[in-house]
Amino acid sequence: MTRVNIPLKCEGKRKLYINSDRFQILKEELEQFLDGEKYMNSSEFSKKVLLSHEIQSNNIVEGYGDDVEIVKDVINNNQSIKDTKKRQRILNLYYGYKYILEKKEINQEHLKELYNILSTDLLSSYDLDHMGKYYRQDDVYIYFSNRLDSKCDMGLNPNEIKKYMDEFFNYINSNNNFKTPTDYYIKSQIMHYYMVYIHPYYDINGRTGRTTSMWYLLNNEVYPYVIFNRAIQLEKNKYYLVIRDVKKYGNISYFINFMMENVKVELEKEYIMHGIASSISSKLTSLDYQTLHYILSMKGIKTVNDFASLYNRINDKRKLLDIYKSMIIPLLEKDVIKHVRNTNGKIDGQNSNFVFELNKNKIDNNPNKIKKLKL
Repeated sequence: MTRVNIPLKCEGKRKLYINSDRFQILKEELEQFLDGEKYMNSSEFSKKVLLSHEIQSNNIVEGYGDDVEIVKDVINNNQSIKDTKKRQRILNLYYGYKYILEKKEINQEHLKELYNILSTDLLSSYDLDHMGKYYRQDDVYIYFSNRLDSKCDMGLNPNEIKKYMDEFFNYINSNNNFKTPTDYYIKSQIMHYYMVYIHPYYDINGRTGRTTSMWYLLNNEVYPYVIFNRAIQLEKNKYYLVIRDVKKYGNISYFINFMMENVKVELEKEYIMHGIASSISSKLTSLDYQTLHYILSMKGIKTVNDFASLYNRINDKRKLLDIYKSMIIPLLEKDVIKHVRNTNGKIDGQNSNFVFELNKNKIDNNPNKIKKLKL
């Protein structure tokens, strides 16, 4: 394999490197998929997904199970959500995304402005007291869990942060003469990893790093790939393990391959959902899209109880009957999914659990497009 050094250093005088040959076939598959996709290759698409589902996904990666309806409620300034921390982290991402949609240059000043938005009213008094003008001034642990080895769970030495961040900005703003959207996506994910590696702040590092990666994609009009947070939320444990491996060995190929594989799956899901929305007379709601996304993420036989288990694994828990009424019934009524057969289980005292499937007449299962999903 061809090893290419990336002009971003790690501690111990090492540099990140990449074996691009490792995912050349996947890169070609992604480029073929996106070729001619007018719907996804548009700023309207990026705004649609950013200001709803990507807010939810970005928070879910951090362990916050905010349903898309909660996100919508907070954005619309309804007052049914009384949890002030929950409201604040949703609003911060919403205003942060509005900020990056302005397509400002990514530099030290603008990144601090973005961080101030994302961290508003979420930082502890210690964090606020020990922040420098731009970055933290003390050590920080990255994760308090066994997901990373002990020698990998510290952020960069605070005395080194500015030097590394200056190098980071030079890398972001260098002209790479990329020819394909996927090349920009790869660079955005190198940025994503590197901000997690440096960990320039005490908190909100992950959300800031992922949002900065989206910012880079928007600045370069690479709109389809802004859904990459969706590609992490169902694979969070593997996400952290891959980060650990890159921190150990300096080979970012593991991380890039992971992010490319998973975003391809998400792009296929988006293609299917857009096809379904175009094939029915009624309009799909935000909750319908979320339901479809989870259905497309399920493997094997799909039942209402299995769907509820997946939902409750990702989001704050809700009762089975509530999930059935608000998420499954609307798609049955719109003829998007079909009842197949009852099972021996129960939803409640009156309703049997049942197997369902997507209405095949509503799906564009183009084999040139759908290669990862099993429908």
